[in-house]
Amino acid sequence: MQSLTNKFDAVNSTITDRSLDVLALTETGHSGCDDVRLRLATPAGYAVADVARTTGRGGGVAIIYRQHFQSSRVPLPPCATFEAVCVRLTLSSGPVVLVNIYRPGSVRPSTAFFNELSSVLEVLVAFSCPVIVGGDINIHVDDDSDSHARRLHELLASFDMTQHVAAPTHRCGHTLDLVMTFADCKPDDVSVDPPDVLSDHALVVCRIPVAVDAAPSTERPVRAWRQVDRNDLRRAIEASVLCRPAPDDANVDELFSAYDSVLRDIADRFAPAHTVRRRADRRDPWFDADCRKARSECRRI
Repeated sequence: MQSLTNKFDAVNSTITDRSLDVLALTETGHSGCDDVRLRLATPAGYAVADVARTTGRGGGVAIIYRQHFQSSRVPLPPCATFEAVCVRLTLSSGPVVLVNIYRPGSVRPSTAFFNELSSVLEVLVAFSCPVIVGGDINIHVDDDSDSHARRLHELLASFDMTQHVAAPTHRCGHTLDLVMTFADCKPDDVSVDPPDVLSDHALVVCRIPVAVDAAPSTERPVRAWRQVDRNDLRRAIEASVLCRPAPDDANVDELFSAYDSVLRDIADRFAPAHTVRRRADRRDPWFDADCRKARSECRRI
């Protein structure tokens, strides 16, 4: 991501427009789970699991997922050469384990990196459910002459794992962002969007062959404020006790209580509240692939 700053709205709309069940982010640059940028990037009806970099700038990983999925964090062995977050999501078809990894490209892959990655895979291989490992590994896996790429392929093969991204994922070429699974779970429709939309890396999208339960509908109270005559509303407020001098002996709690009760009474008279039900993540039917492509092109400008 090269930081969520100025990109949280684009991330939020990408999730909702494409109806993604899960989105993994790297290089978020967030400071912690309460970082406002991370919260603004998370749409309504979604939750987030994250690991922020504790020292220095940059880094950070997060997984944004539908809130109605039951979730739990999976502890991983300590890693000094990369950042990782792991969650176990329970869907209607059973659990799925997701791991999001970021290895800085400014540092050459070392023996320590491969040893730490092997330790993580040793934890994951014990799960009997589908396991998906992804993220920005910053190794040119498309280059057969790259010694680090060969070593990564050998490590994955030793765990009976496969890497599924076959197209360049960076503006300068090369496949750096990976999706890896064990042999019993093969993703479908792995696609790579053009880079330079959200960041210099491309968005990789795939489907995992598991059943996902539908998001529940939500109810919320609304008022028909557009149908209210503003002059009548203004006169009602001016005629209320709110526009009269407050008693000298009134305390703050009493003033707030009067403010709340009077405005609620006026609102109920002019625009009574009623409940509407909305299916979570319903998209406008007119916002199709052409609209999404046009907006992506605008973000490049």
